[in-house]
Amino acid sequence: MSAPLSDQEIPFARLGIPSDMRPKLARDAPKAVKLALARGLVPTTVDVQLAICYILATDPDPEVAAAANDTIVSMPVERILSAIHLRTHPKILEYLVEVRHDEALDDRVAMHKLANDRTVRLIARRANEALCEKLALNHERLIMTPMVYVDLYANEHCPDRHLRQAETFLRMQRILPEVPPERPFRAREQAEAAEKPEMDLEAEIMAAIAGEQSPALLSAQESKLDMFDVDDLDVDLGGFEFTFAEDTDELSFDLTEEREEKATAEEIRSMEKVIREMSPGQKIKLAYLGNREARSILIRDSNKLVAAAVVKSGRMTDGEALNAASNRNLADDVIREIASNREWVRKYPFQVALVNNPKTPVSVSMGFIRSLNKRDLKALCRNRNVPSSVNQAAVRLFKSKYKSG
Repeated sequence: MSAPLSDQEIPFARLGIPSDMRPKLARDAPKAVKLALARGLVPTTVDVQLAICYILATDPDPEVAAAANDTIVSMPVERILSAIHLRTHPKILEYLVEVRHDEALDDRVAMHKLANDRTVRLIARRANEALCEKLALNHERLIMTPMVYVDLYANEHCPDRHLRQAETFLRMQRILPEVPPERPFRAREQAEAAEKPEMDLEAEIMAAIAGEQSPALLSAQESKLDMFDVDDLDVDLGGFEFTFAEDTDELSFDLTEEREEKATAEEIRSMEKVIREMSPGQKIKLAYLGNREARSILIRDSNKLVAAAVVKSGRMTDGEALNAASNRNLADDVIREIASNREWVRKYPFQVALVNNPKTPVSVSMGFIRSLNKRDLKALCRNRNVPSSVNQAAVRLFKSKYKSG
């Protein structure tokens, strides 16, 4: 465990902790107050309680720290899951996975976009078969954290077929980590089988008559002391550190801090240069953490996973998303992601933008045609850039509604 958190380094606002509660979490706050907070006796929301327990788990008083950990361990997993949202702090997620081992929790956190590398790798090495498959097919995460493949490789619950899926993708991206030719648990099994001596039946009988322990059993116990230990895999994740460090700490302030004023052309060029030198994994992380300017650059990235991650981030404003929905030069994946967002497609401007974008899936566009007013429907009839089926459907509807009789 690392040193206790100082009051200055705790991002209270980011954690949603009310201002009147913050002094009660200070190192010099009364012990009784901190114990009440650690035990969940003070009314608050579940997400704030998780943050409180994380803070107090480093308290200098061992009783307070133990109470905070006990609260997390004993809390029903359904309550914890209800408190995990898109902006949950990555270190809170890591802390939960560190002190608990719940399959439902692992499943949720492993798919969380802001989960840090150590968190996902810790889950990958203990995941059940179903979660192993999800991780093996999660291309975004594999690009961000290629070493997840190493942990899946060492996980006996991960079938070879899932590994092959991840391997194919990582090899295509040229970021496949090196692993030993034999999976660790199989190497152990083979080593144990090779070292297992044949049973000496006469020696076993003599030992039984003499009331002594079985020679075969003694031999097996001794062999376990020298059991094959695989050190070829880079699976050392290091110890958990109580900090509030985020992936944004590794990124330029210019790329993550939202600006009140628009960036200048020179500043944009500088950002483009920095982003151009990033790996696809770094770009995806930035897509989830970056500011408006970073998003506007990344959404045009040639890597479709990077571009689509901008839409998935949940950080785009309606204005940004509407501009993207109207942009015919963006990747198909980006338009599909926008079209799958129920919040956006309920709004009329998005329906107009998407139905006029040739990259919108035809099945989606068809659903918007009947919602168009006369002017927009007429414009769609004249739009030769959209698929012919969409254009023809618009023409038929316009004639039936406005030219009948």
